[in-house]
Amino acid sequence: MKKKMIALLTSMTLVLSTILMGCGSQKNTGETKEQQTEEASSETAQTSDKLPEKFKIGVVIWSTTDDLGGASARLLDYASDVIGCEMVYNTNISSPESQITATENLIAAGCNAIAICNYSDDILPKITSLCEENEVYFTLIWRSISDPEVKEIVEASPYYLGNTCESEEETGYMMGKSFYEKGCKNIAVITMEKGDATADARDAGFDRACEEFGMNRISEVRNNTLTAEETTKAVENFLASFPEMDGIFVTGGSNTILEGVIQALALHNKTGEVKVACIDFISDLDKYIEEGAIDAISGGHFVDPLFSYMLMVNKLAGTPLSDKCEQIDLNFINLQSPEDARNYYEYCEGDSYPYNEEEIRNMVKYFNPDMTIDQLKEIASAYSIDDVVSRHGEGATDTANN
Repeated sequence: MKKKMIALLTSMTLVLSTILMGCGSQKNTGETKEQQTEEASSETAQTSDKLPEKFKIGVVIWSTTDDLGGASARLLDYASDVIGCEMVYNTNISSPESQITATENLIAAGCNAIAICNYSDDILPKITSLCEENEVYFTLIWRSISDPEVKEIVEASPYYLGNTCESEEETGYMMGKSFYEKGCKNIAVITMEKGDATADARDAGFDRACEEFGMNRISEVRNNTLTAEETTKAVENFLASFPEMDGIFVTGGSNTILEGVIQALALHNKTGEVKVACIDFISDLDKYIEEGAIDAISGGHFVDPLFSYMLMVNKLAGTPLSDKCEQIDLNFINLQSPEDARNYYEYCEGDSYPYNEEEIRNMVKYFNPDMTIDQLKEIASAYSIDDVVSRHGEGATDTANN
């Protein structure tokens, strides 16, 4: 009986000691229940490969079937598959007013955030009001805000997260300079309607080059919806009316326009004689550069929306990269040779993507707690053919950007 009592007391002592040790261990952490919950969420984030909620991201864009728009949509779809979001595109935009309607429709479709490629600054105050009223975050893609009053209105909104853009005017200037370096004096231009923010900036840069280097802008067509056949006719009109023409500048060539220019010059045996410079890439660039059908071309900026997308995703996931709106600057890629073009399509826009799954997740703080806005900006500013080849080319280690 005495042995049974001793055994019972020993067991009770062990149980009590275990309980006290457990309580003591919890007390020694010095953490609140809320802090422990945050740590648990962080651990879950690092082991999960999808976001905690399937956020719906809308995009207002001119097209998802042309070279530039299509490449951007494929990249955004890929990123969304990787991290677990849903993409919705509205391409029914033929005017600034229709972009407002497109934004309204995406809000009605339940989008949590929207990326907008706006025609002009004028529509942005209305876009801002719509997003504020419906508590929907928004960003701009391929755009910056030049109007100071509009900029102040938009950037004051807690729902505006920022923009991604390129140096459009400087690129227009560089295209103009390339004509001078090829010995051109009389250049025709195929561009977009006045009031389009991108076209206006590219035009301004080109005109600055013409003034600086003594070249003439002899004629223009303002229509970025031309088919290849319509573009061919426009070029034939240039050739008939301006026999002195020795260059054609296409400010945006992804909508079959550049193909039409190349076809027209080939039909009239003017390939190489009339120099061609263009912003926006198309397929078969290596062939066209090798044949001398294209003399200067900048593009590759289909990755632009990805960085605005990351601003939105990080905010929606509860891990914002900044407490204010941010501008992310991206470089154009300039192709100088057929080899450049082949490398571009092999590593950047062909069957592969410029960022792999690990690199995509690493841009999201939910998966990578060390990600900062400065790091995201560094990833964007580093973007080039050499950058992608160094990460994904033969012999590169399969690691993400740090």
